Formats: sequence, C-alpha cells, structure tokens
Amino acid sequence: MTRWIRWVGLLALVCGLWGCAASVGSVQSVAPSANASTAGTSQVKAGVAPIPGGYWMYSYGPGQTYANWANVELAQYDYALWAGRRWRDMGAQGRASANKLGLQAYYPLHVRWKLKDGREFILENIDTAAVMREYFKTHQLQLQWQRERRPRDGLGDYEPLLAHEVKDNTVILKWVITINRTPVNERTGPDGKTKPWDTYDEEHIVAVLPGNPTSGIDFTKP
Repeated sequence: MTRWIRWVGLLALVCGLWGCAASVGSVQSVAPSANASTAGTSQVKAGVAPIPGGYWMYSYGPGQTYANWANVELAQYDYALWAGRRWRDMGAQGRASANKLGLQAYYPLHVRWKLKDGREFILENIDTAAVMREYFKTHQLQLQWQRERRPRDGLGDYEPLLAHEVKDNTVILKWVITINRTPVNERTGPDGKTKPWDTYDEEHIVAVLPGNPTSGIDFTKP
C-alpha cells in the first residue's frame, strides 16, 4: 500500500512538471512606463520558437559592445522568466556572456536605458518568440558540429547564445555562435586536462527594435 501511494505521488509530480513545461502562450502586452514597477506584476509566459541548429537549448545574456555603448550613460534589462521586474545593470564588455543556461523556450525581454545627452528610452514585453519565428522563416543558423558534420563532442562545443544590446534609441537582438578553431582531438592534453582553445564569436543580428522615448526613469527602483 505504501509503495502504491509513493507511485501515485511520483506520477502526480511528473504530470505537474510536464504541465508547467507545456504551458506556453502569447506574451501579455503592457503599456510603456517610466519605472515599469507596476507593469512587472503582469504574468509572463514562455513562447516556443525555433532554436539555432534545431538544438534543444540555448543560453541568454547581455552582449553590449564597446562601440554601441559610446553614447550610453546607463542601461538595465530583464529577461522575464518570472513575473515581476528583476532589473539587471548592463555595460560594455569584450564579448557576450551567458547568465541564463539551458533555456528551451523564449521569454519577454524588457530594456530601459539613458543616453549621455539625457534622452531616455524603454522597451517592454519584447515578444522574443514571435521575433524568432519570423527570423527563422528566412534564416538558418547551424552550430559548429553541424557544419563539420560530426556529433557534438561536448568538450569545447558551444550551444547558441541569444544576446541583446542597446545602440542609440534601439535594442538589438542577436545570436552569438562561438566557433572553436582548436581541433576536437587537440582540446585536451595527454594527461586529459583541458588545453587553451582558440575561439571566436560570430554575431548574427536578428532584429533592431526602436525604443519608446520616455523620461524620469528611476534606475534605482527594481
């Protein structure tokens, strides 16, 4: 009897998790606001769309280049996996970096920023899934091991990274595909330890979206 109860409980847990994963839909739109603190109470849902190479997951993170940061004073973003704002600061960096891993669906993106000339912009509830569905109607991105027609080695083969940055009054969405020029059989030494790799990033612009002019953003508020 105890074993039966445990089995039923496990089945209920699996069904519950499957329901969460399968619960996808359109993003609820929210009118632009300066602080976006109240807008953050809206429920956000993941959206399904193609992933480069038909891969099963991707990473997400900022990819602000130094060139496009030249006239930006400050910027913040939220890739909304949860309801409510969790604004994160962003700044110029040498290359895109992931802070969310293993994503299988797309989420709404919110960005707010201020230029050095005093102008402020905000762009909320970017329907990333819809953007990707449109992009992949006319584009195809393959990952390194697919181009080389081999299985993924796992060591030194990178998953796709979705990144964003601001430029003037726009938000740029882009895919970053990291290519490892070190041959697969040379990525570890005789002792099995990882050797330094020769890598570079390909950046593929997906969309350039104009921000909404605004004023009075309190960047200290979440």
